[in-house]
Formats: sequence, structure tokens, C-alpha cells
Amino acid sequence: MHIEKIKLNKFRVLQDMEVQFLVPPSGVNELGNTVNVVAGVNGTGKTSLLEAIYQSVEVPARTSVLSTIGDIDIAKIKIATPKIKGPSIFHYIRGFINEAGANSSPNHPILVFLTSQLSFNYQPVPQVSTKYQPIQRIDNSRILGNAEFYIKEFILSHERKSRVADPEQRSKEAITLFNEKFIDTELLTKLDGLDSQQFNRPIFTNAAGDKVTIDQLSDGEKQLYGRVISLMILDPHNSVILIDEPEIALHPSWQQQIMSVYSKIGKNNQFIVATHSPQIIASTNHENLIILTKEDGKISALYPSSPPSGVDINSILSQIMGVKNTLPKDVDELQRQYRAFVKDQKEDSDEAKLIKEKLLERESNDSKFMQEMRLIIRLRGSK
Repeated sequence: MHIEKIKLNKFRVLQDMEVQFLVPPSGVNELGNTVNVVAGVNGTGKTSLLEAIYQSVEVPARTSVLSTIGDIDIAKIKIATPKIKGPSIFHYIRGFINEAGANSSPNHPILVFLTSQLSFNYQPVPQVSTKYQPIQRIDNSRILGNAEFYIKEFILSHERKSRVADPEQRSKEAITLFNEKFIDTELLTKLDGLDSQQFNRPIFTNAAGDKVTIDQLSDGEKQLYGRVISLMILDPHNSVILIDEPEIALHPSWQQQIMSVYSKIGKNNQFIVATHSPQIIASTNHENLIILTKEDGKISALYPSSPPSGVDINSILSQIMGVKNTLPKDVDELQRQYRAFVKDQKEDSDEAKLIKEKLLERESNDSKFMQEMRLIIRLRGSK
């Protein structure tokens, strides 16, 4: 099940608009997963778009209502695989609801919504439900407890399946296998093992070498482990996964890699992600970007035909996020002064060299601004 497009008459700030999405096999990774990244200036309805998709499927499937949900024109939501649209979607989903007693399988698609959450409370859980639910909004109140239970079962299961005779070596292999799932993020806090004194509760080792439990991780680590593992538990196949602001509380270096981690979960899935993160946008191919723009109060979806003119963070913030001045005031002033020297062909003067030295203390010689200045100088010399 993958969503090809949705048309909205009116839902919150979104009015009279159509949004199209990439579906597998378009822009897929080695697992057949496709990522759509929705970005844009504040107030363009990125979160509302995810909510509209979720409600347009969840409400009719739950209530058998086949009319409009709010002002969403549900007849115009189109699922690419299988090729159905309108009310047929809900009969399709309800067919799986009738099998709700069954465990999830690759033949059972799901619609998952990971909503944004700044922090998570911890409460232990005795087990994780395997009952099949075709439409799920992840319960943030249980996300850390579920993750802890999953980690414990992951380690114990691999230990039981191992043919290695040494119990300690079996445990090390299982822990390494788990940590490898997060290797792209370069997390300094890693799973260390299970504490037999605490009923095999997972224990992590942080950057300082301290042993900590999942509820003692930093907010960013809770976000990363909790939300990623919540999807690993579901093991989705042929499914639609909505993720709102995956960057919350994450270090910029983790933000650059987080979609790589998500996109390796399950097979043949369609991810639709709403983000404010320049790092996520910069690490996404332009073909996978959907840019929401606002002009004269009307919000529209644009699909870039080429990358932004620069892949540095300032270019992303300026061209996609609509931030007009992303530079510190002192850097902005240094750039203004150096640009004036170049314009007057005085870049070799002592004053210009001093300004350039100060600039290079604050930005790379390969920054968009410095490349632009070199281009101007070269073009002048070719005349």
C-alpha cells in the first residue's frame, strides 16, 4: 500500500491543493524503500499534510464513513499499490481490520504515524503487542518501555539462535548486531548488555563510560532509540510511514544520518517525512523533496527539478526554509565589506585581505559566498 497523491479541499491551512508522492520503485534504496521529505517555510502546513493523510484513511476505516472527513476530499486520495482510490481504499483497509486477530505479516500493509514529541516519559512494559493493526498512531507514552522490551528480546533471541558455545561470546555478537543498526548515526552511547540483576534490563554505555538505562539517556538519544525502535517492532512491509519532525532534540550530525537509519527499516515502504531540519533537507536528493510554498495566502506543493544552488546550510535555510538572514550580524557585515572590495576590484588591497582573513575565521574558503567572490573575479579576468 502506497499513496500516490492526495487532493485537499480544505484542511486547516491547506486549501484546494494536490500533493503527489514518490512510491516504490521510484527513488528506492536497496530495500525498496522510498523517502519523501516535505519541507517549507513556517505556516505552510507540513504537519497538517501528514495529519490529513492519516485522518483521511483512519477515520473512514474505523467508522465506515465514506463522506468527506472535515473538509478533506477523501475521494481524491489515491493508493498506487494496489491501484485503488476513493471509497475502495476503505474497503481495502477494512478487509485487514477484519483480520485484526492475526499477527502482522509482509502481506499486511500498515499506515503508521510517528507524531512529533519533544520528550518521552518512561514506564516499563511487560510485553509488546503483536496484534495486527493496519492503522497506527504510535503511543508516545509507551515508546521507551516498548523499546526497552524489544532490545531485551532482540538480544535474548539472537543468543538462543546462536551456535557459538561460549555464552559471553554469544552475548557480544548479539549486542554488536544491535548496535550496527545505529552505526550510521555515530552515536557515542551504545548498548552494553543486559543487567541480570534487573531482570535483563538493557544497559547502555555513554560517552563518559557510565552505565545508564534507557530512561537516563539524553533527550536526543531517547528520540533516536525510541522512535526508530518503535518502527523496528512493527517491521513494516509494503506500508506507508508518516514521520513528523524526526530531527527533534537530535544533534545536527545525527540529523544528517537519521533518514538513512529510518529508510533501512522493513521493505518496500513509503516514508513521508515533514521536517524543519536543513541537515535532513541537504542530505536528501532533490527528486525526493516536496517543498510547500505560500504566495498570496495560497499554499502549493513544488517538486524541485534540480538541487538548491548551494548545499551549505545557509543556502538551504534561505531558499527552502524562507529564512531571510541566516548569518550572524558580524559575518554578514564582513561579507558586505568584502563584496564591496571585490566590486571595486580592490580585493588585493591590505584592507580587503584583512577582511578576508576575518571571514575565513568564521566560514570555509569553499563556502557559497567565497565561491561566488572567486567566480566574479574570474569572470572579470576573462573579459
